[in-house]
Order: sequence, then structure tokens, then C-alpha cells
Amino acid sequence: MKRKLFFLLVLLILASCKKDNQKYFPLKNGHIWNYNVVINPGVEDKINYKKINSSIEGTLIKKPGIEETIPVHPILREDDSIYYYSKNKNGIFREGIQFKRESPIIFEKNKKYVLKYPIKIGTKWNSVSKTFLIIRRYAYFDYRATTMFDINYEIKSLTETIKVPAGNFKNCVKVVGKGETTFIGDREIGSIKIKIMTNDWYAPKVGLVKSIRWEETDSDLFGKSKMVQVLDDFK
Repeated sequence: MKRKLFFLLVLLILASCKKDNQKYFPLKNGHIWNYNVVINPGVEDKINYKKINSSIEGTLIKKPGIEETIPVHPILREDDSIYYYSKNKNGIFREGIQFKRESPIIFEKNKKYVLKYPIKIGTKWNSVSKTFLIIRRYAYFDYRATTMFDINYEIKSLTETIKVPAGNFKNCVKVVGKGETTFIGDREIGSIKIKIMTNDWYAPKVGLVKSIRWEETDSDLFGKSKMVQVLDDFK
């Protein structure tokens, strides 16, 4: 009898831990996140826009080369693109992106983790990202220093308090990301070294409430760019 009670207790603890892990990136259908985004592109004028993410009903998708369908949790964005997320014992990750509802899903080559388990200080993971803040505007076109790079993430805190327009959120998880890359431009621009750093805060039962991203170059032509995204409203 005692042995059965022990195993039951272990199962309850594991179920509780699993639920706690998932609460920082809720995937339940019906949530809406409204964000305000401000980008300071260093040498160019500030950019300000709104972003809306809506969780829609979970579905099954079929990945190329895999016979079985897999369950995913879609997030619809304001530009009509859909981001497909999934979860396993290791964390929550993005399966792919559909840039328009009628277009095919572009699957990630490797699991692009948003949060890695266990949710505790010191948990680390890496991912592939792309620079997107560095821009120089000319008369007839915008020149963007866009290139792929590896970024390393680490959970730094579980007790952050973050104040944004949507409210005051306690016990947030803080994730810090760092990466470096080199952008090879034309003959005028040459080779540019870029350092990237991100700070993301996830609140219990809400998800991402604040994100800051820096992309710093060693070129006076582009300088240092910064993006701040804050949660305006959550339903």
C-alpha cells in the first residue's frame, strides 16, 4: 500500500512539474496577446508598430518524411502568418511557419526551442536566428544587414518583476540570449561584425510580456540597433 502511495505521489509531482513548465508559454486556444514594438535602428529614424498574436485551435500536421501526423498549437499573427508550436519532454519549440494561410508550411530543420525544460536557473539551449534590426535607408531602397547566426540562451532568473502596459507581473522567467556573426556586404560596405543580445521575460499563465533585443555592429554606417517589445493587453 505504501509503495502504491509513493508512486502515486511521484506521478502527481511529475504532472505538477510538467504543468508548471508549460505555464510560461500557454498554448491553450483563445488567448490574444497585443504588443507594442519600438525599434531604434541606430542611424535611422525610430519605428513603432503593433503586433497581435492569437492562439487558435490545435490541429494535426504532416511533416515531410514522417508518416505520422503530429499535434501542433498554431499562433496566428496580425500579418496572417501562422506559427506552429509543439512540446515534448524537453521543452516548447516551433515546428514551422506558414506565411499565409493558403501557403505551405515551412518547417524548421531543427527544433527551434522557445523554452527548454526544466524551467530553472542555468538551463541552456541554442538555436538558429537571423539579424533583422540593422538597416540603412537610401533614396530608392532599404539596405538590411541580414544574416543567419547561432544564438545561445540561458535561464537567468525565476523571480523577475516586470511592469508593462498590460500590468505588473511577478515571478517572471528571464531568458538571456547571446550570439555573434559576420555580415558580408558589397564592396562599399565590406565585412561587418555583429553582436546580438536578447532579454526575454515570460510571466506565469501569460507568456512573453517583454522582450529587448540589441544588434551591435563594428561599423559607423549601421551602428547599434535596439528593439523593445512590451505586452499592451492579454486576454
